[in-house]
Amino acid sequence: MSNPSGHEAICRRCRAVIEATDKYCHSCGASTANLAAPTPRWSESPWVVLPLLFLILGPLALPLLWRSRQFTTSWKTILTVLVVGITVIVCFEVWQTVQQTLVELQKLQGF
Repeated sequence: MSNPSGHEAICRRCRAVIEATDKYCHSCGASTANLAAPTPRWSESPWVVLPLLFLILGPLALPLLWRSRQFTTSWKTILTVLVVGITVIVCFEVWQTVQQTLVELQKLQGF
C-alpha cells in the first residue's frame, strides 16, 4: 500500500506530495532544500485507518484515509468506493426497518 518508488516527499509547509528532486513545492512554493524523508505519523498507519473506516467511523474517516501517505491513490479510491457502498446499503436497510416498524405501529393503533 505504500509507494514502492520512494521518489516522493512531503512539503513541510502545506503537506502536499512532491517529487524528491523538486526544488520548490508546486502547491505553496516553499523551498524543499534539506528535505528529509518524513516519518509517517501513527494516524497514517493502515492498522489505524482501516478499523476507523470499516468498524468505527465509516465515511467520517475518509479524510484520514486521503491524508495518509501509506496508501496509493488507487487503494484510496477502492477503499472510498467500498466505504460509500457499505454506507449506502446500511442507510437503505435502516430506512426499510424504520418503514416496517411504522407500518406495524399503525396496524397496532388501528389506523
